[in-house]
Amino acid sequence: MPRRPPRPYHHGDLPRALREGALALIEERGPMGFTLRELARRVGVSHAAPYRHFADKRALLTALSAEGAHRLADAVEAALAAAGPDLRARFLAGAHAYVRFAIDHPGYFQAMFAADADPNDPAVVAGRERSVGLLYRYIAEAQAAGYFGEGEPLPCVISAFAMHQGLAVLVMSGALAPFGLSDVRAVSDLVHGRLLDGLARDPWKTPAEGEPRVKA
Repeated sequence: MPRRPPRPYHHGDLPRALREGALALIEERGPMGFTLRELARRVGVSHAAPYRHFADKRALLTALSAEGAHRLADAVEAALAAAGPDLRARFLAGAHAYVRFAIDHPGYFQAMFAADADPNDPAVVAGRERSVGLLYRYIAEAQAAGYFGEGEPLPCVISAFAMHQGLAVLVMSGALAPFGLSDVRAVSDLVHGRLLDGLARDPWKTPAEGEPRVKA
């Protein structure tokens, strides 16, 4: 019987095709639910072709993690700029942008937190620092304006990040559906507004000692 010709290596922009194919597979099965061999078959190239661009699956997930972090930073940065100077409006807009990114780009979002991606890769570190840096800068501005109390910003950063991440996962999984919550922006504003009200109290004092620092 005649042998079937091997699949071609050339695919135009193969690195981009592999990224897009991997994102689709991640959305379907999660970061750990596919192999490079399967990805090559889906893209339509030989099994060896992906290795010309990515050493292994970990390298591919790492590249997607870095790219996702920068795309997330772009989305949050644009939302902060569009919200204007009001600190409350900016916080709510940035928070919603984070949740919206997770919903609109689940492949990137899952790759960013994939256990098999290298968190110490320089490109991943740069993307993460850029994204988290937006939150640090917001808190610094809020502290300078008297909206937050003075002190180490890390407690505020972790609190905000935990709320962003937790709400994004809840919305993506459909866990909020039984509560009749379908308007993502309304839900995001509600929970992040409550968080902001709590952070606006001096987080380095007990409630009995400190008064709200929110300006009227």
